[in-house]
Amino acid sequence: MTPMLKICGITDTETLVGMAAAALSPDQLGFVFAESRRRIEPVQWERLSRLIPGTTKTAGVFVNPSIADITTVFKAASLDIVQLHGEESPAFCREVRERFGCAVTKTFSIQTQEGHSIRPELAAYSGNIDYILLDTASGKQRGGTGKTFDWGRIASYLAWSRAQGIPLLVAGGINADNVSDLLMHYNPDGVDISSGAETNGKKDIAKMRKIIERMKMYEQSTVE
Repeated sequence: MTPMLKICGITDTETLVGMAAAALSPDQLGFVFAESRRRIEPVQWERLSRLIPGTTKTAGVFVNPSIADITTVFKAASLDIVQLHGEESPAFCREVRERFGCAVTKTFSIQTQEGHSIRPELAAYSGNIDYILLDTASGKQRGGTGKTFDWGRIASYLAWSRAQGIPLLVAGGINADNVSDLLMHYNPDGVDISSGAETNGKKDIAKMRKIIERMKMYEQSTVE
């Protein structure tokens, strides 16, 4: 399967216009509605949503939201995917899917000092989510750290996700220099990149292009 690419933390129209001019169409684009330096408001989302390429899915990132929080965003413009980055329960994930008719990504934040055991509650999400995302946690920060976690921990999550037929994406410190290694040795279904596609806090089209080139090189190497 071709690895998926999600570029997260889009905040401005200039980035989307630049991506279109460069013919860059990732599988998913992420927009943050939780506390973050990349946070956008629903009124901004309404404007940005008009510039999304037709083949690209949109993902909204939330941390422990209420249904009302998500509703406010959907009133501005709909999302293809709601990404839940907190302690949201399987029941809440199911409610989001049913109420908004969207897919749900459940993020599991991994502290580097933890062991390799699979989270015991993971099985409870069976049938309630559409994607799994693994991201690096650091202190109180659940993700968006720009740091990698121990990729050896991917295997236990991946075994479960493959059995469920749920794609697994990895985030946290991924860039053009390490994305090939991640894909080659740990075999996730996709990558979620934010700071690795930025320069001085701004999305960088050249870095995005380089990431895509490296991913294409990896894909070609697997079919030769």
